Formats: sequence, C-alpha cells, structure tokens
Amino acid sequence: MSAGGSIGMVLDRALNMDLLDVALRVATEHGEAADARQLLTVALRDFVTPQEAENKTRKVLTRVWLLPPTNAQAMIRWGINHQDEMADRRALHFGALLATFPFVGSIAAAVGRQIHIDGAADRKSLRAFARATFGEREFIDAGASKSLATMRNLGLLDGPQDGPYQVADRLAVPPAFSSWFLHALALTRQTESVRVAELSRAFELTGVAVEPTTSTYSLLDFHAENGSIVAVVRESVG
Repeated sequence: MSAGGSIGMVLDRALNMDLLDVALRVATEHGEAADARQLLTVALRDFVTPQEAENKTRKVLTRVWLLPPTNAQAMIRWGINHQDEMADRRALHFGALLATFPFVGSIAAAVGRQIHIDGAADRKSLRAFARATFGEREFIDAGASKSLATMRNLGLLDGPQDGPYQVADRLAVPPAFSSWFLHALALTRQTESVRVAELSRAFELTGVAVEPTTSTYSLLDFHAENGSIVAVVRESVG
C-alpha cells in the first residue's frame, strides 16, 4: 500500500536475514527469468506460510531484489553483481531497502536524528513522527513498526523490541560500495544529487560505517561544487 505524496510503498512486513537472503539468491540466479517471482514463492515456503509466500512477503521482497522501482533497477543490479565484495550482507540488504523503500529511509533518518540528539530513539516518538509526516493512518503506524523491526533484525539497532533503540556496532561498508550507498541515499531522498560528505553525516546511515570516497561507479557522475564534491545520478538511470 502506498502513502500519500511521493513516499511510495510502505514496508508492511518485518524482514530478516533469512528472507532477504532468499530474495537475493533468487535474484542472483534467476533475476532475469520470467518465472523468477514464482521461484521466490517456492523458496519462501521454507520460512513463511504459503499465503505469505504468495502474497505480501513476496511482494515486498520482489520490490527489493527482483523487480525494484525503475529508478533503482541499475543500482540494485550493480549490488547483485558485486555482492561478493560486501563481507556483511546486512549492509547490502539495508542499502537495497533504502533505494527501494524511501519510507524506510525516512524512518531510518528519524531514528538517526533522535539518537544523535538524545542518545537513543524512542519507538513511540518514531511512530508519532511517521503519523505526523505521512498521515494518521493505521498502515503508516504499522509501517513504522515494521521498518524498526527490520532494522533491529539487520543489526542496525540495538535494544528491546519496543525500544529504546541505540546503534549497535556500525555495519562496515567497503570502499568499493561507498558510491553505491551514496546512490541509495539519493534514491531514498528522491533527489537527483547528493554531496559525498553526506556519507559520514547522513542520519539515514547512522547504523553503517561508510568512508566518503569517490570510488569507481558508473551510475553516478561527480562534480566539484562550492568547495565540495557532489554526486549526480546519471539521467540514463530511470
């Protein structure tokens, strides 16, 4: 289900490593096949009910790894092709979630902002933020909760299920993926450009450790602007 404005689909299922790894494997082995989604359904039956495997869980995972939004397709394909260079798949999955679910990026930014200010993030306040930003609707409230649960499942947040949340050990991102995360940041903010320096200060990336560097990456162009380096998403991408 989509929220108002341009936020896109709301994450309505809490994801974990097992589910995301299954989707990544199917995308890696069969991503271009016409029956990839059916193959994902079969693979998911080992982890969720048959109904979930054929409906909402499959729909969410398909959006992340098999059939992402048009503007994220090249970026996700790059991540699939270079996944062996990312030692911690949790960071890989988080980057893909940012790129394909701007709603998750918005919740992650709110989490990072509150941790930066208060030292911890409060679940009640985060859900209130989601309702104030996207509307007083039940599925928005649920989406915020599912996003937080997913971040906990990936080890981005530490703390009880109902909070308060703090940052666990930040997930390491290799230099080869720095521009990929910069691209994810642009996609989750739904903007055409982003400063390279954002890699070290963006609230969305509070749970990961990314070195700001202009690594070789064909999907962004880099320009000097007002004393800083700006990454611009290439027009051919979506």
